[in-house]
Amino acid sequence: MKLISDLRKNGSIGVAVVGCGLMGTGLVAQLNKMEGMKAGVWSSRSHEALIESAKKVGFPEEALYISKTEEEVAQAVRDHGIALVIDNSLTWTSPEVDAIVDCTGNTEAGAIINEEGLNHGKHIVSFNVECDVLLGPYFLKKAKEKGLCYTGTAGDEPGAMMELYDFASFLGFNVVAAGKGKNNPMDIEATPDKLKEKAESKGLSPRMLTSFVDATNTMIELNAVANATGLLPDTPGCYGIESTIDGLADKFRLKEEGGFFEKKGVLDYVMGIAPGVFVVVETDDPLIREEMPYLSMGDGPRYIFYRPYHLTNIETPITLAKAVLYGEATIAPEKGYVAHTAAVAKKDLLLGDEISGIGSDTCYGSLMDAREVYRENYVPIGLITGNVKVKREIKKGDRIRFEDLLFDEESKLFKIFIKEHENFYTLPLNSNVL
Repeated sequence: MKLISDLRKNGSIGVAVVGCGLMGTGLVAQLNKMEGMKAGVWSSRSHEALIESAKKVGFPEEALYISKTEEEVAQAVRDHGIALVIDNSLTWTSPEVDAIVDCTGNTEAGAIINEEGLNHGKHIVSFNVECDVLLGPYFLKKAKEKGLCYTGTAGDEPGAMMELYDFASFLGFNVVAAGKGKNNPMDIEATPDKLKEKAESKGLSPRMLTSFVDATNTMIELNAVANATGLLPDTPGCYGIESTIDGLADKFRLKEEGGFFEKKGVLDYVMGIAPGVFVVVETDDPLIREEMPYLSMGDGPRYIFYRPYHLTNIETPITLAKAVLYGEATIAPEKGYVAHTAAVAKKDLLLGDEISGIGSDTCYGSLMDAREVYRENYVPIGLITGNVKVKREIKKGDRIRFEDLLFDEESKLFKIFIKEHENFYTLPLNSNVL
């Protein structure tokens, strides 16, 4: 395999991992088994959690300390192969690092990590799809200007969908839809308090599980695919159809054909096929259409390319190698801001109320065409982070607008987003309005 031989020729790729949750810890463990790359720096804001995660991975006792300067990082890498840090800036200032993997899932942290990492000449691999759907096109442009790679990761569902999309497109099929299975029963009123016990039993934070159950996470993952391909939901929030994989091709017919959809080129999620991802394709070539039934792909006119698994962090080294060696992205928002995941109130919100975003008890996300989001001044849910308060009353079920909220204008995320989108919204986005 060329990738393996090129890794051997290149020497060792130095990787910094930010985050010590499930994805970050699993990635460090996986990198320990890789030939040609290593996790040289591992960062988390929690000293205790980082040390505990390093123990789980199997680092020796003498390596379990926090490095606080560039010199200490370099020494720890020489002595133990890895430096543990609680200052993220050491991931981008360290010469031992070629690429940074953001496993935080925190939009504010992601904005800083991506901005500073690129400023310091590091390739960026993002598990932080929550940040990518807000600022990915900005970071992609910045990376290209600097001769660097900005990419989502193989193994995450958007990356897995993109690989199927690229496969089908390369072979000349017309991709009429793409999507993923949803694991949890849909409940847009889910809250961290309601799901606390279940979350703890699964080893998840209550907010993370809430974002899965209320489908915000699903919307954001599809959002990343929209920005990479130009596909859009047929209806705001998607249909969320129920189907087995055998019946999926029929469900993705147009309404006039007895299906669900008004148009082609759509994104949706499906209850009943998790954890799979898929693309729906068609071809107008009569010979190919004749061959597809022979290949057990169905009678057409639509066919399903389906992948029944995705290995999350275990596949990330593939993305890392391609990013550093070839400058090749697994998934990147090449189409720009095609869609946004707009915030919708889960309950009545009153003047002065504090409001939280992804995985909270105050709002959930709904995938929409970006043009409508801009026209109506809707707030992408990932932008609701930090100290954000309600500026005027919002009714349960209403999409939240910029004029409804008072944002933390010191937020790096907010500053970059506003500058990046000042020509998109009809509302003047400045402190006097917000």
